[in-house]
Amino acid sequence: MANQKSRDIKIHQVLTEVLKKITPSEKEQYETKAFIENVLKVTDEVIKPNRLQRTLAGSYMRDTWLPNKKEFDIFILFPESCPREKLERTGLEIGKKITKRLRGEYVIAYAEHPYVRAKVFTKPVTEKSKSLLRKKKVSMGSSYEIDIVPCYAVQSAEKIKSAVDRTPFHNKWLYDNMSPALASQVRLLKQFAKGIGVYGSDAKVLGVSGYLCELLIIQYKSFKNFLDHASKWEAGQVFIDLEEHHKDDREKIMREFKTQPLIVIDPVDPKRNVASNLSPENFVKLVKSSRDFLEKPSEQFFFPEKKKVSVGELKKIEERGTRIIGVKFQKPDMIDDILWPQLRRTSRRLASILKEHEFCVMGHDTYCTEKECIMLFEMEVWSLPKIRKLIGPFVFSKKHSDEFISKYRESGRIWVESSSWVAEIKRKFIQADQKLRDSLKDSEKNLLSKGIASHPAKSISKGFDIMDSKGVLNLAKKNPGFAEFLHSYFTKRVV
Repeated sequence: MANQKSRDIKIHQVLTEVLKKITPSEKEQYETKAFIENVLKVTDEVIKPNRLQRTLAGSYMRDTWLPNKKEFDIFILFPESCPREKLERTGLEIGKKITKRLRGEYVIAYAEHPYVRAKVFTKPVTEKSKSLLRKKKVSMGSSYEIDIVPCYAVQSAEKIKSAVDRTPFHNKWLYDNMSPALASQVRLLKQFAKGIGVYGSDAKVLGVSGYLCELLIIQYKSFKNFLDHASKWEAGQVFIDLEEHHKDDREKIMREFKTQPLIVIDPVDPKRNVASNLSPENFVKLVKSSRDFLEKPSEQFFFPEKKKVSVGELKKIEERGTRIIGVKFQKPDMIDDILWPQLRRTSRRLASILKEHEFCVMGHDTYCTEKECIMLFEMEVWSLPKIRKLIGPFVFSKKHSDEFISKYRESGRIWVESSSWVAEIKRKFIQADQKLRDSLKDSEKNLLSKGIASHPAKSISKGFDIMDSKGVLNLAKKNPGFAEFLHSYFTKRVV
């Protein structure tokens, strides 16, 4: 009891200190409020001729945002009668006009339909200053990323035409259910998830979203209470339904989501699991970290130390006795939510191709910079004999025996083992990197037929490099981010 009381005091102290660090200062809150008000003023002026409405989305509205999070979304609401093509075209025009009025820069991003992703600086920007900024000769102060997204103003979230149509309903539900006291607890959960590496439901991270963090705190009322429950979670056994949409058919819904470790029913859409993107690995990490924090409370969970990885440290990889192969190619110009599932699918397919040729893959992972992708394969078996043994038909089958002998007579030895014919034939590939090179040096069309995903296939068809262990380590010397990725791959563990 004394130990538990001591831990509870320590937990309170740690959370109090963390909350001080993750609550935006009055100055930052004032500046952000003023900036957003100006953006909304400009937005209202731009959409007025179209007689449209807009809504601000994101954690800023609920005061659950973390310091230095300079991003928010504006949703432009179109009537349901508006054709999809017109919504997309007009939505992009509006996004571009808003960005131009704010003297920002934009790119066209894609989800279910295109939208404008704007970058707007807090200081006035001219064409000259933009040029100087690109050359890094002038500071433009901080900047905000604003997603300007067209959506339909549907009557309910169950009648959405695309996923983005749910957002206004999320805003309304959270506005009605989020209190200032809960908002601070959401900040703690967000920072905790960030610190342990599971924050973000995008396809790259496969963790928990900000919206999911908000729902979990509304469910458990405090961060500490969340930890108490999460530390005992079991994959596939956690079911949270805040609006009790499924109080009469819970077992049925759990069967529908049986491959998802955490089930949190969307309060505004009974058919959706808000935690559907959370990977089993990150679920286990969240459970284990919750348990560990309760046992040994520390700010390290929220603000882990970033140590520079030395090449000497990475050279210890050689002690494992495995071999590393890297496949490097230009990064496809595509948003992460489309690109990362394709990269993972391609990585799995290449590992499968290697296995089909008896090269055993211990593990694989993918790393990306802004310009290139690197698929890493750790090989358990990377080199094979020049010959292999092929088991043939039973000797009692004359027809099949004759066909086997005729086919392999010139290849090498043929003999009988037990009651089957056996042939000794030459391998086409005796090194794993040879097989990878042969499989990838093909046209985009043929790469697709081999199971390589579309965007990686297009990029790989234009050129790629195969790196051996030495090449991978040399790249780590030049690229600290890649060095961290390698270190993380070879040291990752949950228990």
